[in-house]
Amino acid sequence: MRFNKIASLIAWHRKRAGLSQSELAHHAGVSRYVVQDLEAGHARTTWKKLEPVMEVLNLRLEPEGPLVDAWRRDEQQ
Repeated sequence: MRFNKIASLIAWHRKRAGLSQSELAHHAGVSRYVVQDLEAGHARTTWKKLEPVMEVLNLRLEPEGPLVDAWRRDEQQ
């Protein structure tokens, strides 16, 4: 998924949840600037900061591709 799609997804879910950027940031334990950057599509943040924002919004990124099933089987062993 392209980063601008993730940015749009985060902004849309935040608005649907009735949260301000500040409220989302507070619940995720990140600064408001992180949420602003994410929604603007700036790739300046880290997975460590993206993950709690996604969690608050109940969003998941799932890997997809021709070798993902094989990887999942290997991970379970």
